[in-house]
Amino acid sequence: MKIREISTAELDYVARLCVDPWMPPTWRKAMAPAMDVRKEWLTAMMHKGLKVLVAIEKAEALNPRSMRSRKIRELMVNDEIPQGLIEYVPIEFALEPVRGRNSLFINCVWVLPRFWHKRIAESLLTKFIADARAYGGASVLAYEGDKWFGFFPYMPVSFFKKYGFREVDRDQTRVLLHLDLSACEPPELIRSKAKVAAKGDRLVLDAFYNSQCPWSRWMVDKIKRHTKKYGAIVNEINTDDRRVIEKRGISRGVYINGKPAIKRMASWKEVDAIVQQEFQH
Repeated sequence: MKIREISTAELDYVARLCVDPWMPPTWRKAMAPAMDVRKEWLTAMMHKGLKVLVAIEKAEALNPRSMRSRKIRELMVNDEIPQGLIEYVPIEFALEPVRGRNSLFINCVWVLPRFWHKRIAESLLTKFIADARAYGGASVLAYEGDKWFGFFPYMPVSFFKKYGFREVDRDQTRVLLHLDLSACEPPELIRSKAKVAAKGDRLVLDAFYNSQCPWSRWMVDKIKRHTKKYGAIVNEINTDDRRVIEKRGISRGVYINGKPAIKRMASWKEVDAIVQQEFQH
């Protein structure tokens, strides 16, 4: 296994990892437009210092039995098997509710479940930290006691703490971690802010998404489809513009009637439970 920084011409490696062959075909088809938007966003952001490191295994290194798998062959790019990635950017360009400088910010770390327990995430993070030394620090927004979509332990605090990251700020389950590498300038969180909701008989949901993660678009589509039965108003709010994040203190998630309800990727089941509570009140 080797780790390589990919170029704008190699974004198929990212696409295979974000929308992998083990997903249902209908999901992959539905996610294709959002993945195309993500590729365009990555291309633009790479000119601002964004990097993606991908853990890759040569197809010839896998045993013949593995290579007989149709899904493994679908995962392959240029006779290479992408297994995981780490994506990061100078913190001033981060699409998360954070402020800081002299630090690299991790957008995401992801290893396909098929390749878990092979220390791939550790190798990716170690390579990232080496790059972050020139900036003076490394930061990440992680989660404690909470799970994306209500079930998935994505970006857990415990993982990053094993490698020296320390908590510097917190907003409920969202925990801002920082690894000081000489700059001594810890970042801070931008708190989510309620807004004054217009009075009316209809429920209003603000669904926040951005181009960094295609699954946030998926979340919004699910909310729009299911809230029709409630006659709710759904405002789709794109947070690609950092000024939106500065104003609202959220990058992905849901507000209900002007109040922050879920400050991460959410399933419709979670949103529906909160909506029903609103109707009961």
